[in-house]
Amino acid sequence: MKKKAILTLAFLLLLTIGWVGFKGIRRLNKKAAIEKKQGDLSLMLNQINQADTDITPTTILIFFNSECEHCQEEIKEVSKNIGELKKYQLFLISYEPENEALAFLSRYNLSNFYLKSSPEKVISAFEGSVPQTLIYKKGKLIQHFKGEVKIETILDLL
Repeated sequence: MKKKAILTLAFLLLLTIGWVGFKGIRRLNKKAAIEKKQGDLSLMLNQINQADTDITPTTILIFFNSECEHCQEEIKEVSKNIGELKKYQLFLISYEPENEALAFLSRYNLSNFYLKSSPEKVISAFEGSVPQTLIYKKGKLIQHFKGEVKIETILDLL
């Protein structure tokens, strides 16, 4: 009887270890696929339905949510420095309904930089929380910030 209980526990332990390992590998593969897409601007824009966009200029993608305090602060700083940022291709992307995202951006006079896409496509292109800022030069990712980033840091990279 004792032997049967030990074998059952060993089997359950191995099953649990296998399941955890499988889930971990699956999560890593998903993350690697997203990072590969994010590394190439044309793949990224294709993912969010903007394949016809010119990828040669320096491009800034900011993934935001209007209810996020860090996003609000970053968008406010972008608005204050829009004169400097207009030299570059700037896209502001959200998974929120379009009317909510545009209402938020219009408060900062940034609605012209909104990049329309479906929530599903945006969520599949960005892994993790908001805000996220991706900077591309000649179509290749040079920097990916997860979380709020100071505008000076962005400008220094451009």
